[in-house]
Amino acid sequence: MIHRAIAVNGPTLAFALTGALLLPGGCSRTVWLNQTKERTGNITMLFVNTTSADAGFTYGTWDEWDQSPGTVNMRQSSVPAFTASEVVTVPCARNAAIGTQPLVDRVLETKADDTDTFIPERFDTVVRFAQASSDSDAAGLPTAGTAKGVGLLLGVDYSCEDRIIFTFVEDPDAEGGYRIDYVVILDARQNE
Repeated sequence: MIHRAIAVNGPTLAFALTGALLLPGGCSRTVWLNQTKERTGNITMLFVNTTSADAGFTYGTWDEWDQSPGTVNMRQSSVPAFTASEVVTVPCARNAAIGTQPLVDRVLETKADDTDTFIPERFDTVVRFAQASSDSDAAGLPTAGTAKGVGLLLGVDYSCEDRIIFTFVEDPDAEGGYRIDYVVILDARQNE
């Protein structure tokens, strides 16, 4: 009988054992990818509104598993009908979202809404679409409908330095009459 031995250094063995222990015990592949992906740098976002209504929303990045609670990089925006926003750069984090309950929860937990620039009409678990003029009392309210928010994970949906393009689309079959599509443009350096 021939016995073969494989030499493995300590850190490699520890990493392999940790992975082997976590995956079967309830740690999903998604969690593993999200928690082990390098998190340095920024991501860029672009919002394209192909609808006939103005879109108002809150978006941001944060680390959901940081329950201290960690900070949230929250921003608010409005994109007029048939236009696109400027490209915005936000810190790369393990979660990126536009109009989701986890984003709203983190904003409230960290009191990131306690600023002079906070706009309540753009703060929701959905993207709001309005056809009211900007100087009316209904400006920013979902007079035309809503779109369900989108949450993405680092290592699963995007990597740091990628660009995420969110597109708002009128969709009579979607809850609220609108939907959000997205595409991730990979950082060119990943292919080098």
